Amino acid sequence: MNTKNKFSILVLSIFLISIIPITASVTTGSTTLTGLSGYVVIPSAIPTDSSNNPSLSTGYTAMFSGANNFSHIPFIQIGFANDFEAAISADIGLTTDILLQAKWRFIEKNNTNFAFIINGQALDLSGTAYFAGQTGFAATFDSAIMNFPSKTTVFLGYTFDGTFDSNIDFAMAFETPLWKKGFKEKVNLVMDFGNVGYSVNPSGGNATDRGSLNFGIRLLPIEFITKTFVSADLRLLDLFDDTGRAISLGLGITFKP
Repeated sequence: MNTKNKFSILVLSIFLISIIPITASVTTGSTTLTGLSGYVVIPSAIPTDSSNNPSLSTGYTAMFSGANNFSHIPFIQIGFANDFEAAISADIGLTTDILLQAKWRFIEKNNTNFAFIINGQALDLSGTAYFAGQTGFAATFDSAIMNFPSKTTVFLGYTFDGTFDSNIDFAMAFETPLWKKGFKEKVNLVMDFGNVGYSVNPSGGNATDRGSLNFGIRLLPIEFITKTFVSADLRLLDLFDDTGRAISLGLGITFKP
């Protein structure tokens, strides 16, 4: 994505945020497809709930894309000290990649959160291994989309992949309830878009060139036995780019002792 397009997206996003009224908070609590708390691929600034004891989550995502066929993304996530979260995941498709992610929330005030996020990547471990990284800041706050309550996140960062030319990352993400009364606030719509994906070498949803739009339907965590929660996500990745489209189905289990 060239500098002009990035600047246009940034200006438009700031304008949209400025005219959106703040409204009631939205129930959240699920992860990106690689295990960090957030939307489809964009992490939020809010860590997983771990106010009293560490929480532990594990999950699996199956992904199908036209370019890479089937791929598998298992993950493990831990949240601790209320403001910290870490996750490790594997992206197993045409190549085998390992992603190690961490989040530190350093501001929480009036339903607005700010966090520093890092994503270290060991790529193509079964072939010619190389390394990359993504780092940045996320701001998450309450907002509204056409009078529907929403959690909105703005992400700004940088990708390190061996070059230092125009690898600035920018993305926005939204989460809002789907049929609030009928689903009793347990099913949300999630959407994110920008020029940043979950990896430099993703199995689906490559946002390197023109940016991508990702969309999902999310079953929020439901307690099925004491202190144990299950969640699920159906995701559509890179809908506007014919070379990166993918569909994924994910399932997560969270233990909160």
